[in-house]
Amino acid sequence: MFDPASPFIGKADPLQPSQKTSFAEDRLKIAVQSCELAPGSISTEAQISDRFGLGRAAVRVALARLSALGLVHPIPRAGWKVLPVTGALIGDIISARRQVEPCLAQARPDSDAIARMDELAEMIDVLDGQGDPGALATRRTYERELLDTLADAMGNRLMAHFLSGLWDHSERILRFLETPTSQPFAAQQARALTRAAATGDSEQIVALRMSDIAAFQEYAVAGLMRDRTELGVSHDAATALNNNGQQRPDTGEPSGPTITEDPGTKSNKGVTS
Repeated sequence: MFDPASPFIGKADPLQPSQKTSFAEDRLKIAVQSCELAPGSISTEAQISDRFGLGRAAVRVALARLSALGLVHPIPRAGWKVLPVTGALIGDIISARRQVEPCLAQARPDSDAIARMDELAEMIDVLDGQGDPGALATRRTYERELLDTLADAMGNRLMAHFLSGLWDHSERILRFLETPTSQPFAAQQARALTRAAATGDSEQIVALRMSDIAAFQEYAVAGLMRDRTELGVSHDAATALNNNGQQRPDTGEPSGPTITEDPGTKSNKGVTS
């Protein structure tokens, strides 16, 4: 009789293919959002697989899913290109957020959600003003959880998913614009937002979100004007090797054994102050 506990049966892989793909997608999404994979950079599936210790098949599926989210797109015979951060992109994100975030006024969080928002707001206040990168990253995580909690309370999963994508893009833009010598983006008015949600003050919710978007726009404009280097292209773009001797279709430039980076200028097209 078959004994599934027999020591003679080989051990199954602890991660099934679907789990490997999910893990790869999560890891690469974090890499894109944190600018570990720099905006505008091009990498092959093999390079990404080696860099992050992921299987090629899982990387291929994960990149396809990230492409559906608009975070990367394939370049024929060259690899995958991370969505560049441009002034036009920032302008589009700001415009979309201004049109969509007023829907948060419909949110009616229950007592458990309000209690969690209170906890998050308290932790955000504690971390506000702390300059070390770890505190900033933790504060951003709490701020995002607070917004996600509010979005979930709308009862519209499709709209919450769309907002999540906009906030993902906004987070990546902030990571890109923040430098070791610049001031980090200011903390949300978490306490005020929590109070407004608890009391059902729709107008205050909208006012607070519009204020945060305006601050984001001001910070983005200042960041674009402060730095004139090429938009997020690092050594990742150069490591696309020689593209098998083919012309790179995204630039129109022939590639060779040595790839140099031509300094460019950040554009603030699409962002108005």
